[in-house]
Amino acid sequence: MNRYRIVFSPPPGKRLGLARATRIWWHGLPAELRSTKWAAMLCGLTIVALLMGFHQVVQSAVAQGALFRMNAATHAQAEWRCHALQGQRLRESCVNQLNSPPNELADTTPAGLAAVQVAQR
Repeated sequence: MNRYRIVFSPPPGKRLGLARATRIWWHGLPAELRSTKWAAMLCGLTIVALLMGFHQVVQSAVAQGALFRMNAATHAQAEWRCHALQGQRLRESCVNQLNSPPNELADTTPAGLAAVQVAQR
């Protein structure tokens, strides 16, 4: 079997340009900056920042879940009240009203709502 291997080696002047430049820069720094305490502090701060971001995301998810549960409980309670009404038409009307989309006027700002009320007069 023929196996071909392509090996690329850059010209001698260009070899390890970035690595060599990085080493020269690193060893050019004062000894206090080259110590491992700076890297450890940077890693520590990065970890703390990531943990704070994760905490914020989890806290928002918990709050959203609580709102979802409250909304489901409120809807179930309202549906129970609808089914407790006397009369088939009243019950059906109440359930239909409960399951209908929200009123468009409820989503407007108070200033927009006032303008709509004035326009309806």
